[in-house]
Amino acid sequence: MKTPPDIPRWINPLLVLAALALLTVVVAALALERRGGHHPDRQIADITVNLAGSTVREHCTTCHPGGALHPAHDQAGNDSARKHPDIAPHSIDTLGCTGCHLGEGMAMDQVLSHGLPGGLGARQVLKGKQLQASCFTCHPVAPLAGAEKAWQGYQLFLSRACDSCHHIAGLQQGGRFGPDLSTIGSHLSLERIIEAIREPDADPVNTIMPRYPLSRGQTEKIAYFLKSRVAEPKFATPMQIQAGLVSLPPWQQVLAEEIPAEATPLARNRCLACHQFGETDGRIAPDLTSIGALRSADYLKTYLAEPNRLVPGSTMPRVQFEEAQSKELLGFLAAQKGELAHQPDPKQLYMHLCQRCHAAAGDGRGLIQPNLANFPRAFAGNAEFFRSVPDPRIVESVRKGVAGTSMPPYEYLLKPQAIEAVIDLIYNAFVGVARDDKSTFAPLPEKPESLLSQDETDELFDRRCSACHGRAGTGRGPRHLEFLPRPRNLTNTPYFAALPNGRIARAIYDGVPGTGMASFRNELGAQELWSLVYRVREFSQTSNMDGKR
Repeated sequence: MKTPPDIPRWINPLLVLAALALLTVVVAALALERRGGHHPDRQIADITVNLAGSTVREHCTTCHPGGALHPAHDQAGNDSARKHPDIAPHSIDTLGCTGCHLGEGMAMDQVLSHGLPGGLGARQVLKGKQLQASCFTCHPVAPLAGAEKAWQGYQLFLSRACDSCHHIAGLQQGGRFGPDLSTIGSHLSLERIIEAIREPDADPVNTIMPRYPLSRGQTEKIAYFLKSRVAEPKFATPMQIQAGLVSLPPWQQVLAEEIPAEATPLARNRCLACHQFGETDGRIAPDLTSIGALRSADYLKTYLAEPNRLVPGSTMPRVQFEEAQSKELLGFLAAQKGELAHQPDPKQLYMHLCQRCHAAAGDGRGLIQPNLANFPRAFAGNAEFFRSVPDPRIVESVRKGVAGTSMPPYEYLLKPQAIEAVIDLIYNAFVGVARDDKSTFAPLPEKPESLLSQDETDELFDRRCSACHGRAGTGRGPRHLEFLPRPRNLTNTPYFAALPNGRIARAIYDGVPGTGMASFRNELGAQELWSLVYRVREFSQTSNMDGKR
C-alpha cells in the first residue's frame, strides 16, 4: 500500500493568499457595482448624434434620462428640478450631452464619465454657468444669447492686452512672448485655466506671467472664452482652420469712463492694462506719468521696439505697433515731463517715485517687484550692503539710474537737493545707519600677467558659479530660485558695460551683502579671480578692461 506523498509546507500559505486575493476581487467588484448603481435597471441608453459631421456615441442618458439630474444628486426632490433646462433651438436628441458638458460619454463609471479629477482635466464635466465655455466651440465668437460671459471674456482678453504676449489662432496679430493659447481648451480644465490666471506662479513657480488685478468674475469670463479655444472647433472644417480662414472678430474698443482724456493715447494702445498714468493704474508695470523726464526719446523708441535690449529679462513684450501708432505713442511719452511741487517733501517723493518698486516698507517688495527683471534694492534690513557702497555711488545710482535695469535716472526730474533729501530719508527710515558709516575692505589682488586658459576658466566657472548663474550665465542656474534677489544675469550687456572691472572683482572677492552672492576671498587666488572677471566680460560681451563697450 502506497502512502500519500507529503504535502509541501508552502501550499497552505499559498492557498490562503489566493483566497484573500479572490475575496479582494469580489469586494472590489461589489463596490464597483455599487458605484455603478447609476444603472439600476442594467439597461444602457446608447445614443448616437452627429456633431458637425462627426459621429458621437455616448451613454450619458443612462443615468441622466432626458438630461435630467441623477436622482442620487437631486437635492430638491421634485420633477421640475430634475428636468434639463430648455435649450431650444438645441435638443439633447440631436446634440447629445458631451458636446456641451464634455466628459467621457462612453465610460461606464461615474468618475470616468465625468472626466478624471486632477491632472490637466481637459474633459472634466462642465455644468451650470460653466457651460458658456462650450458655446464658442460650436459657434463663431460673436455676441450670442447664453454665452454673454464668454463673449465678455473675449473682450477682456483683448482690453487687458493678453494678446500682446499670447497668440490665439484667428487674431490678426498676437504675441509670441507667452504660450500659444489657440487650443488651450483641449488641454486644460476650466478650473486649471482659472488657476493659471489667478495664481500664475503656482505652476511653474518661475513663470514670468504677471498676476493681473482681475476680479473672480473677470477671471471666469476670460477662462470661459479660453476654454472654448479647442483643436477642432465645430463651426469650421479642418481645411478652413488649416488655411487660416477662421478669424476672430475685430475688437471694438470702448474706453472706460474713468480714463482721463490726457491718458487717451495710452488707453488706446492698451498700455494702461499694465502701466500707471496719474490715477489710472494697471498695477503691473512702471509709472509712465513722468517718463518723458526720465528717459530720452531714443531710449523710449528702442525700448518700445526691443525691451530686452535695454533691460535683459524684461517681461515687457514686443508689441507690434503700426508706424502711425508708434509715432503717436512715442510723441506722447516723450512729452510726459511730470510736475512736482517746488519743494516736495521727501516722504511724498519716496511714495510717488520709489515705493512702487522698493515698497513703502523699503524691503524691495513693491507692488510691481514680481514683474521686474531685477529685484529692487532692499533698504530695510540691508545695512551691510549700504556700508559696503561708497556714498557717491549711491547718489550716482539715483541721478543716473542703473543701466540694464528698470531704475531710471532722476537727475532731470529732481534737483540735487531733492535727491539728497530722498537718500537721507532712506537711510533714516529704512537702512538704520549713518550715510558715512562705511566698511573698509582690503585691497584686491593685483591683476596677474597671465590668466587661466579658456578651458581652465570654464571649469572654474562651472565649479564655482554655474549652480546659481547657470552655465550660460543667464542667472538661471539650478539653484537660482533659492535666492531673492535672484542671481545676477551675467549676459546683461548694458549693466556690465557700465561697471569697471574692479566692481566685478570686488563682488566676486567680497560678495554682495543682502544677496545670495557669497565671498570667495579665501577660495580664489589672483589668477582665478581675474579670470572670472574676464569670464563675466565674455558673457556680457563687454570685453574692454575699463568696463566700456
